[in-house]
Amino acid sequence: MRGKFFAVLKLLLLPAIFLGAGTAAAEDTPAPAPDPDRPAAVLVFDASKPMGDKIGETAKIDVVLSALTEAIPGQAEQLSLGVVAFGHRKESNCADSEILAKPGALDGGSYAKLLGGIKPKGQAPIAAAISDAASLAADGKPLDVVLIAGGADTCDADLCVTADALKQKTKGLRIHVLSLSGKTEELQPLACVAAATGGKFVAATSETAFKDGLDMVFGAIANPTPPSEPVASAAAPEQAPIAAPAPVQGESAIKKSAGATAAQRTLPVSPPPAEPEPQRPVPVSFEALVTEGGAKLQSGLIWRVYNAKATADGQFELISTHRESNPTAALLPGEYLVNAAYGLSNLTKKIKVESGRSLDETFVLNTGGLALRAILASGEECPEESIRFDILSDEEDQFGKRQTILADAKPRAVIRLNAGAYHIESLYGDANASVGVDVTVEPGRVTEATIKHTGAKITFRLVQKLGGEALANTKWTILTSAGDTVKSNAGALPTHILAAGSYAVVADHGGQSFTRRFSIEPGGDKQIEVAVQDGPTSPEALKALLNPPEAPTPGTGTLAGEGAGGAMGFDGFSSRPADPNAPLLNPGTLFRPSTP
Repeated sequence: MRGKFFAVLKLLLLPAIFLGAGTAAAEDTPAPAPDPDRPAAVLVFDASKPMGDKIGETAKIDVVLSALTEAIPGQAEQLSLGVVAFGHRKESNCADSEILAKPGALDGGSYAKLLGGIKPKGQAPIAAAISDAASLAADGKPLDVVLIAGGADTCDADLCVTADALKQKTKGLRIHVLSLSGKTEELQPLACVAAATGGKFVAATSETAFKDGLDMVFGAIANPTPPSEPVASAAAPEQAPIAAPAPVQGESAIKKSAGATAAQRTLPVSPPPAEPEPQRPVPVSFEALVTEGGAKLQSGLIWRVYNAKATADGQFELISTHRESNPTAALLPGEYLVNAAYGLSNLTKKIKVESGRSLDETFVLNTGGLALRAILASGEECPEESIRFDILSDEEDQFGKRQTILADAKPRAVIRLNAGAYHIESLYGDANASVGVDVTVEPGRVTEATIKHTGAKITFRLVQKLGGEALANTKWTILTSAGDTVKSNAGALPTHILAAGSYAVVADHGGQSFTRRFSIEPGGDKQIEVAVQDGPTSPEALKALLNPPEAPTPGTGTLAGEGAGGAMGFDGFSSRPADPNAPLLNPGTLFRPSTP
């Protein structure tokens, strides 16, 4: 029994001992006054044995040193930096905390000298270290402490109690925590330290997440949020003024008044109401599965946590972003919207965080893959630089428009999408050789869609006579048989890829217009020559070409060089006008679903 008594006494006295130790350290080595124009901040560096464990392929301490090497030279120009290290001198000592630099003494040069040779060695007296850091606060000045912890306090200290005591002693103290632990039982007390002092808390399980968290913490220190105005509290009953009795007449009245006043003064006084217990963050862990019962995703995820209550403008406040596959967020009790994104596949869930209960949330994304390729009528692959894919929603709105999911998707790349139906628009070239198809993406599978294009590469030339040299300074307009402009260009040899069908071209040169009709067969690349010797187009014929009747009769064109009933164009192909609404020839797709 006696042993248990002393063990309990040890736990209760630890915070007070640490507070005293921090004060003594401050008295022995008084801190230099930090630059008043720069916020004061102290790094608390964990060099205990758990910092030798790895995150991926890198030791935790190397992750931290790498991030600090990048950050400290720039931050030292904005902040008065100091540093405290713990667990770096002896293998087993719960007093192993040392002030290495006071605020203003740490910069890019001294950093390497102070921390460069430290190796993970001993225990983790976190409570003692944050107490030493808090002792460096200047009178009446705010101080930010950045605790970098590889795990829990290993010296039986109550971190919540310690943080509360430090905050009561130093009102301007904030302790931000960057945890490199993925264990829920270690995260909870560390999150409590940040919550008790109004600091930031980051649970980082990757090098990128740690660097992002460090940047966020330094940003919060350099640009602190202004404190809210305190709310005036009601006066306690014993402090309330006692009203003077009304004037009375006669002895009996005086006695009666005196008795009433005495009764007022001897009434029992109720104690002031107890302050509500501060809310503590709760660790919430997330993981994502490809399908129900499927594989757990190990990379490529982005998690975003939002406040579930919309702001006045209808937006949702972003609480935190995580790029690990299995992150842990420290969230205060309440409701949140959590979005898990894997490529273009994503899922949003509403979660409820309750006090004292950690959560493990699993997201089933039902993700599928889509790989797109395009071939020509000959079966050859379309050149990648000439092909474009747009992935659109399957549904149309009331105006016939579709929502764009991804514009300019790359050929053959596997695109992650939510399982479901999609519409693909593929454009070959820069004109009108477009094909639209519908595809279905299955969960947990990659769907390969091959789109066949029937367009042809057409080059235009204006010549004095057929076979002659192309004339420069020519403006070109390509028209459908319905008079719609497909493409306009200028130059001696413009080249465009056009869908199969019937067209007319107008070449403007030297103030005159020359025209020709032509047709395109699927995949039939060719040159179209417009000969000056055929003569310019009359104004009436040009007007009829640019503004044809709504329902032209096939074979009755009156372009220059064509007879009244000519059924053949100059190039030997039929000049019969094409229906602009008719489907393209053989715009099919082949689907070959396969498992990843």
